[in-house]
Formats: sequence, structure tokens, C-alpha cells
Amino acid sequence: VSREFFRLLGAELFDLRSRFFDQAVAEEARVLWFDRASPRDPVDFWMLGVVLGLAIYNNLPGIDARYPVCMFRKLRGESLGLGDLAEVYPTVAGSLQALLTWQPETSMAPVAASELFSATFGLDFAVSYEDGGAICVAELKPSGKDIPVTLSNRVEFVDLYCQWALTDSISRQFDSFKKGFGRVCESPLLQALTGEELARIVVGETDIELAHLRPKARYEGFDAGSEYIAWLWDILEGFDAMQSRLFLSFVTGSDRSPVGGLGELELVVQKAGG
Repeated sequence: VSREFFRLLGAELFDLRSRFFDQAVAEEARVLWFDRASPRDPVDFWMLGVVLGLAIYNNLPGIDARYPVCMFRKLRGESLGLGDLAEVYPTVAGSLQALLTWQPETSMAPVAASELFSATFGLDFAVSYEDGGAICVAELKPSGKDIPVTLSNRVEFVDLYCQWALTDSISRQFDSFKKGFGRVCESPLLQALTGEELARIVVGETDIELAHLRPKARYEGFDAGSEYIAWLWDILEGFDAMQSRLFLSFVTGSDRSPVGGLGELELVVQKAGG
């Protein structure tokens, strides 16, 4: 009952129409990330954090919360960088990586190389973004719009961009969310987990190979070597990803694997009528 309650509640909260999360990010990266232009009140994000905390507190892993690992790293206060940005904004992260790896021809003079870099990228320490249909500008440092990005300061630009995109631009939403989560999950054990470990608990493992259920499977009313059991595994192991998730949801209440993968589950195959 508890799992079904959280599944239904999660389906409502994690619906993109709720305006908690950025739809463009969900479509590109297939993860849930806070909508910096969300009209929701901070208390709504606080409650969203409480719900996530309650799901963990009640030992309900694998709820359909497609948060990226970097969100859990943020909850743990871990520093974030370009690799984390790639989870949320993969196209932008790719462009920033190209910025960092750009190299002039070896024969090019330093001044010419700097001019070519500026002409190629044409960036400054300011970011344009949309908020409610209006185009806004955020400066990554004081007077940022007047400071060009050069070969010598490009690393600083990437670091400040990651800081803005993953922290500063969503501080109103995330800070409330973190307070709600912390209101429930202040256990020393949970505090000892890394962001990646916490993500595995909440989101579940990606393993959906149903064959991994077989070693621990238990049969009641059947012999493990019977023809019927052989047919069952032939069918299950022939499922595609969607069918496997549907089957997993049917037998466990969640379409995501538990921590450690499907090999940690004990599937009981029981003959109808005993």
C-alpha cells in the first residue's frame, strides 16, 4: 500500500505539467531537473523534498524519480563540475568541452591564437536565458558582460558557468527542496552515504536483465527442472526492455531494480491453487 501511495504521488509530482521541473531538460537528457523559471512557491519544493525523504525513510527504493546523480551530489554538498553538467545539459556541456580542448595551430603566434579563439567562440562572462518568455542575462562575475572569454580565462568561465547552471540559477528551488529532504532524512547513516550511493537507493539500478532473477528464484508447486519452468524463463529472457520493466513492475511494484541489481531479488513462482 505504501509503495502504491508513493507511486501515485510521484506520478503527480514528477509530471512535467506540475512545473517543478524543466521540460527541455527532461526531453534532452531524460532526467528531472529544477525549472529555474518555475512559478511554484518555495514551500512546494520543500514538500517535494519531504516526499523524497519519506520514500527513503519508508524503504521504498526505485520510485519513479528520474533525478540525475548530480542532484544527489548536491544534497550531499559535493562539488560539481562539467561532468555533472553533462547529465543535465549534455549539448551545452559538449560545447564547453570543445571550448576547453580548442588548440591553435602550433605555428600560430600567441596574439593571433587569442584573436582566433575570440572570433571562433565570441563569448563573455554572461549567460542569456529565458524566463517566462522574457530573455534575461545573468553575469557570471561582476561586469561579466564586458569581460571576454579568452584562452587564458576559459577554465574560469567553464567553472563559473557550471556553478551558475547547477547551483545559482536554481537556488530558490533547490534550497527549499534540500531543507524538506533534510527535515526527514537526518539519519547519520544516510549522511554517511555519497551522492552516487544515495542515487542508487532512490532511483534504483539500471539492470533489467530478467535472467539475473534466476539464481535466487524459488518454486512452490513446481520442480526447478520442469518443462513449465523452462518455458517461463525462455519467455522472460526474451523480453525487450519495455516488457522487462512491465514485468518487474508487476512483481515488485516498481519498474526499477533495487540496489545491487536484480540478482538481489528472490522471485517466487507459485503454482495456482497451491
